[in-house]
Amino acid sequence: MYFEEELKVIDRWKYLRQSLFRNEEPEVRLVAVTRPVQDYEDQNVTTETLPAFTARQSHESKGTHADDLRLNRKLIEWGHDTPLQAVQFVYQVTGISKSLAGQWTRHKIGIGWTFRSTRYVKASSNTFVYPALEYIDSEDTVREVYSVYEEEHRHALEVYNKLLAKGVNNQELRRLMPVGWSTSAYVYINARALRHFFKLRLAYAAEWEIRRLAYIMFNRVMDVSPSLFEDLVKK
Repeated sequence: MYFEEELKVIDRWKYLRQSLFRNEEPEVRLVAVTRPVQDYEDQNVTTETLPAFTARQSHESKGTHADDLRLNRKLIEWGHDTPLQAVQFVYQVTGISKSLAGQWTRHKIGIGWTFRSTRYVKASSNTFVYPALEYIDSEDTVREVYSVYEEEHRHALEVYNKLLAKGVNNQELRRLMPVGWSTSAYVYINARALRHFFKLRLAYAAEWEIRRLAYIMFNRVMDVSPSLFEDLVKK
């Protein structure tokens, strides 16, 4: 697994969160990827080699599977990113906060989302994403901080349910929920846009929650098309 040590640092207090009120940790599944149709599969074109295979149009050249993997790396080295749009990934992401969603949706090109709608889905049984607090060294202090977050989360749900019982609808009640309220989404993103996301969000300067998400997403996609992303590990 890549970035294992970085994930350990971010999640150093994960064991303290397990028993917290309605805590939810992030989970990422790679649901689907672009796949060549049968005629091109018969020509040994794969999800990973699609960028190089299509890029060969410029010279009307052909190559083996190994040649195309090398060409993928060359395209990235040269900054010829357009063919990377040939491959799209679909992720399912759960256990992320509304705060993270606000950052993520600032990415505009080559990416889209279907988030759980807080207008239609009631929050009564929803969960929360607690902060990592990885910069605090004292376990006692972390426990105290988490206790305060728990108190506020409980209070938010109590008020929510109180007003729900009075007939207030979801689209108004969602105003009460803190940004730590969890959400989930399906994410659609092409390889070019995913590289841009990783360049920004794998960086140490990125906020902890979206950086943690980027680490997990990176590991999932490396199982499918490593030649399109492996250079980012070195960077």
